[in-house]
Amino acid sequence: MRFYNVSLLLLGSSIAPTNAFAPQGRTTNTPIRTSPIYATKPQNENTVVDTLEAVDATIKGALSGMALAAALWAAPATMAGPMTSHFPSASGNGVIASSVASAKEMASGSGTRVNKDPESLLRYGLPINNKEVRQLQKSVEDIRINIQSKRKSAALDDLKKARGFINSKESKMTASCRDAKVCSDILASMKDKMVPLEETMKASADYMSGSDQERDALDKSYKTQDLIQKELTTLQEQMIPAGYETPVPDDYADLPQLKGRATVEMTLQKPDGEMYNIEGTLFKE
Repeated sequence: MRFYNVSLLLLGSSIAPTNAFAPQGRTTNTPIRTSPIYATKPQNENTVVDTLEAVDATIKGALSGMALAAALWAAPATMAGPMTSHFPSASGNGVIASSVASAKEMASGSGTRVNKDPESLLRYGLPINNKEVRQLQKSVEDIRINIQSKRKSAALDDLKKARGFINSKESKMTASCRDAKVCSDILASMKDKMVPLEETMKASADYMSGSDQERDALDKSYKTQDLIQKELTTLQEQMIPAGYETPVPDDYADLPQLKGRATVEMTLQKPDGEMYNIEGTLFKE
């Protein structure tokens, strides 16, 4: 392994005597008397045993330190390695998809944020296959999120992106529509509404934070953005193939099915005939 030589160096340095690396520039004539360890008197046997045990403990400590260092050294390489998965494509060819990219693809239009907008989730559930309109959707929805959090510069950047998508990708978006003329009119209307949206967003940036003027400008921006989102929904509905029906599993084929839009009226009554008290007003049903 790559840390083998380093391990030996650490081991050697941990058990070497402290004077092994002392400067050798000066020499002395002082005689050094050496004698074998085991030539000492019997009363020094305990000292010899203690010395050997100390050396043994030092070696064990060095080995433990090297094991820990090796684990720390190898861990980053493991975590930083490519996280990829192999998935077969529709054509049968193998493709390599990054785990991070897959997570982003599974994320909502709000990017890494958790998407709690029911209208956004319904738009992502539409059976359409147009990458450009999904990019437009993300930018338009990010405008709303940034208005809510008063990130005005970010909202203006998303507005610029959305306008750029419409200008450069309009033909690719209308190609997926059942009626290209209808989609072109919707995109033109969205661009027209982006003008007052940009004005109110810039105005909110000029006012003092927390002022009534800022709040009024942000409210106007929010309402205008909501109108743009509704037109985005209409645009995406135009991209649903004509005659499309959601497939229903055979196990549920005998149950009532809603195919298209509907208005549901519900009448609620208490089983004991009691009245409903809603804000001080009694209702029978």
